[in-house]
Amino acid sequence: MKRLLLSAILFCLLGATLFAQSPGEQPTVRFRAVDIFVDSGNKPLAVYQLEFAVTNGVAKIVGIEGGEHPAFREPPFYDPKAMQHERVIIAAFSTESADKLPVGKTRVATIHLQITGTAQPRFEIRLTVVSDSKGYKIPASVTAEERKTR
Repeated sequence: MKRLLLSAILFCLLGATLFAQSPGEQPTVRFRAVDIFVDSGNKPLAVYQLEFAVTNGVAKIVGIEGGEHPAFREPPFYDPKAMQHERVIIAAFSTESADKLPVGKTRVATIHLQITGTAQPRFEIRLTVVSDSKGYKIPASVTAEERKTR
């Protein structure tokens, strides 16, 4: 009986040692915010839709918030299930008159990422729809900039 009890204790200790992770083996996890800017030139921006993706698989999208201009302050529309992967399509529109819409480079959204490991995430961003308050397509560009931490 004593031998069986001793064997059981030894087995548990050996198993705990084999399966325990040392602190050095824990992956590094950090969070970053990526600001999304749409530049509509000299045209008022009323509608946008874009696709954002992390292309090297080191980050997961964990949150999306609105932009800085009152017309886009509310979070954009998106599919929460799609957001659980490394890719999301976001879209927003404003019914404000042209004089109350942003013109030029405007932060329209912020995407929050959970990054695992030490590699820097790489992004791909593609603008699919941009229009003015009358629904006319306008030329625009989109950029993603990782917010600098202080």
